[in-house]
Amino acid sequence: MTGPTTARGRLVLALALTVAVGLFLAFVPLHRDWFDLNVYYGAVGHWLRDGRIYDFTIPGADGADYGFTYPPFAALCMLPMALFDWPAAITLSMVLNVAASATLLTWLIGPIVRRHGWNKWFAFVVAACLFALLEPVRDTFSFGQVNLLLLVLVFFDAWLLSTGRGRFAGCGIGLAAAIKLTPAIFIGYLLITRRWRAAATAT
Repeated sequence: MTGPTTARGRLVLALALTVAVGLFLAFVPLHRDWFDLNVYYGAVGHWLRDGRIYDFTIPGADGADYGFTYPPFAALCMLPMALFDWPAAITLSMVLNVAASATLLTWLIGPIVRRHGWNKWFAFVVAACLFALLEPVRDTFSFGQVNLLLLVLVFFDAWLLSTGRGRFAGCGIGLAAAIKLTPAIFIGYLLITRRWRAAATAT
């Protein structure tokens, strides 16, 4: 199972899977044209010009107007986007989401790979291809959203708690909730599991 033929077979399969997924992602319908990123980008620019971030709106495909709906802390985190032009902002969003995806996959499949003794790079390639096919992941990339980055913060807390390094646990969930309110639900999880200190930190 470790000879050249097996290694060559893994390489061919990994390349074929990567190309197939790449073609699917290139031609899949319903690409969102970085709509959410456009809202973030426009709102930050409007904020710097006029001092009012929540007045900014852009029309959506459904005819409704969409504006910045995140807490003010999120605007502070997104403020560096003002240093970039629009193509650079798209590139930055893609790079951050790729980095977040790689981090999540490392945390998720790393223990399984070690437990079963699988080939690390091959397992990662297969997992990454399957991960990229998930609609929430595709939408996060094509909308230019921050969901994967927030998931990294939540999982970081889970990693701290699982490895007995809970001194700073709660910081990730707290920061994620300060950027977008939805992750605050994990404070409830901390309370249910009696992680009192982490829950207090997150709050």
